[in-house]
Amino acid sequence: MAAGVAGYALMERATAPVAGVAIAAESDVVQRALRLGKPAVVEFGANACASCREMKPVLEALEREHGELITVVNVDIVKARSYIARYGIQLMPTQVFFEAQGREIGRNMGKISAGEILAQLGVLAAGRAP
Repeated sequence: MAAGVAGYALMERATAPVAGVAIAAESDVVQRALRLGKPAVVEFGANACASCREMKPVLEALEREHGELITVVNVDIVKARSYIARYGIQLMPTQVFFEAQGREIGRNMGKISAGEILAQLGVLAAGRAP
C-alpha cells in the first residue's frame, strides 16, 4: 500500500484529539500525513455534504494515480470537530494544500478538479506527473 493510501485510510478513522499538546499533535492525522514529506491535499468535509461526497472519487483517483508523489487526506469534520478550529475551516468541503515541508500554500472552498489540485501542489508545473 502506498504511503498516500495509508494517509487516506487514516483520515477515514479520524477521531477528536485527546487533551494535551503532545498527545493532540500525535493524534492529529493531518500532521502525521504532512510528516511523509510530500506535497499534500487535505479535504475537510463530511459524509452528510453532497459536494464532499462528489469529491471522494476525485480524491481516490488522485491517490491511486499520484500517491507516490502526493499525499491525499480526507477529514470528516462532523466526526472530528476539533479540526474546524484547528485549521480554520469555514465551509465544506475545503481543500488545504501543503508543500512537502508541511507549510500551507493555498486553499479552495467547494469542489475542485484533480487537475486543479495537482496544479496547486505544483505537481504538473514541475513536470512530475506520470
